[in-house]
Amino acid sequence: MKTFKKLAVGVVGLLGMASMAQADDAIVWRIQSNLNAGEPGYVALQEKFANLSKELSGGRISFEVYPVGALFPIKDGLEAVSVGLTEMAVLTGGYYAGKMGPIANLESGVPGSLRTPIERYNFFYNEGFLELARKAYEAHGVFYLGPQLSSSWDIMSKKPITSMADFQGLKIRSFGLEAKWYESMGATPVFMGGGEIYTALATGVLDAARWASASGNQNNSFHEVAKYYVQPSPMPVPNNFFAVNQTAWNALPEDIKAILNQAVVASSFDYIARADMLDSKALREMQESGVQISVIPDAEWAQMEEEAAKLWKGYAAQGGLAQKGVEMLEKFLAKLGR
Repeated sequence: MKTFKKLAVGVVGLLGMASMAQADDAIVWRIQSNLNAGEPGYVALQEKFANLSKELSGGRISFEVYPVGALFPIKDGLEAVSVGLTEMAVLTGGYYAGKMGPIANLESGVPGSLRTPIERYNFFYNEGFLELARKAYEAHGVFYLGPQLSSSWDIMSKKPITSMADFQGLKIRSFGLEAKWYESMGATPVFMGGGEIYTALATGVLDAARWASASGNQNNSFHEVAKYYVQPSPMPVPNNFFAVNQTAWNALPEDIKAILNQAVVASSFDYIARADMLDSKALREMQESGVQISVIPDAEWAQMEEEAAKLWKGYAAQGGLAQKGVEMLEKFLAKLGR
């Protein structure tokens, strides 16, 4: 943190001058993903955000895309973007709940609420949550460009999980409100980056991990060390988000801002489509290698979701943006008949 503070004034000043100087020329920005190269979300970032933005702008803006950890540790992502160590990054809001409070968890998705990517899209773009997220991140020197909606984030475990009772004593990789949910069922949540999960599962540091959908989990070889794939998904419609240094964003021409806003939406739907295409194949291949599907019955799952909903509804008591976010989510769920 001290390093970021020391760099902040100088880097942001240089970034602002560079962005303004580039306004009439080609703009080249760096963007770090929160995923490894080759994962569906990383490819969607490259092809439907970076490449599409360059094409639609006639080459006036282009991006150098980096995998997770190439420019900065993902846990430092909020500060890295804020002070201008990179112009952009794809981040996971729940990682920063300690700095931002519950609104960060509500932004990245909470269990026991929305169920489909279309519901999540409507919540952001047609119910007004995008504006609330932008207000939250503005206070941290970050422009919240938009969510990168994704496919489900599923649990892989070293033992069967078929009930709430099976979470008792379980060491599971998770974060944010989801971690509190598992903890309420007797689990021990452990936060770590994606690159550490395989070894943690192999050595017994973790008993289970919630990381990505089937293709992402297979890409990280979790099926080699965790032989149970838990269904339903605890996080059926999560999202990452596109964070932009506020100074760099302010310096962009309005037409390029409009292009980036549309490219974010294209990236989301490409991510979902790519994962959907790959997930069935990945799950089948993992089953062929010995992975078993571990199903939590509907009645048990409904009870678990009720417990999760109690947690996020409790955020309203904190007032401010968290209260507004909970009210928006409850209102939208009521519209959906839930």
